[in-house]
Amino acid sequence: MKKFDISMLSVAILLTGLAVLGFYQSWAKGNDPVLVTAGNTSITQNQLYSEMKKMYGKQMIHELVAEALIKQEAKAQNAVVTQEDMDKEIDSMKQQVGSPEAFQNYLKSMGMTEAQLRDKLSVLMTRDKLLDKAFPVTEEQVKTYYDTNKEQLGSPAPEFDKVKDQIKMMLTDQNRSQNYGTWLNTLQEKHKVEWLDPSFDDAALPGDEQTPAP
Repeated sequence: MKKFDISMLSVAILLTGLAVLGFYQSWAKGNDPVLVTAGNTSITQNQLYSEMKKMYGKQMIHELVAEALIKQEAKAQNAVVTQEDMDKEIDSMKQQVGSPEAFQNYLKSMGMTEAQLRDKLSVLMTRDKLLDKAFPVTEEQVKTYYDTNKEQLGSPAPEFDKVKDQIKMMLTDQNRSQNYGTWLNTLQEKHKVEWLDPSFDDAALPGDEQTPAP
């Protein structure tokens, strides 16, 4: 069964915290409320924000850039995730976690509603739709993989027609993983991303070190 890429979903929770803290910090200035006291030590709002920015800020800003680029490219190519496709993904997730109750507990653990989950999944599914269009898996690639690896697929080797869909899915995931970083950097150039804070521009966009797909 398909495994979901929840990296962007996990980051979404941190993003929310950073956004709230960042907004507060922008106007609070001298007012730095204490969040926790530990003995004679106080931990303030700005201390928390600074540490979160230091640890996660670069990852988060790149995730936001990636999300913005995916949405803009989807609009340019008229790539749309249908309600039917989204419902299938949600149903598959529910099956993976085991029960409707377990799914709701999962959402609570992520600090998300189902509507927020759908918003994030929409970005991930749109990303994959665009990647699959840019780097399609051909029938020839599927057949070549089968001919090269059929001895490892079982004994006796299964017929091609019985495993071709599985092979195509595997090669599709491989294509997404291998090409995502380069593709996203191309979008960055195409849509003219300008880094106004240079401290965020010394690493590649997300995708170079992670597997996308979901």
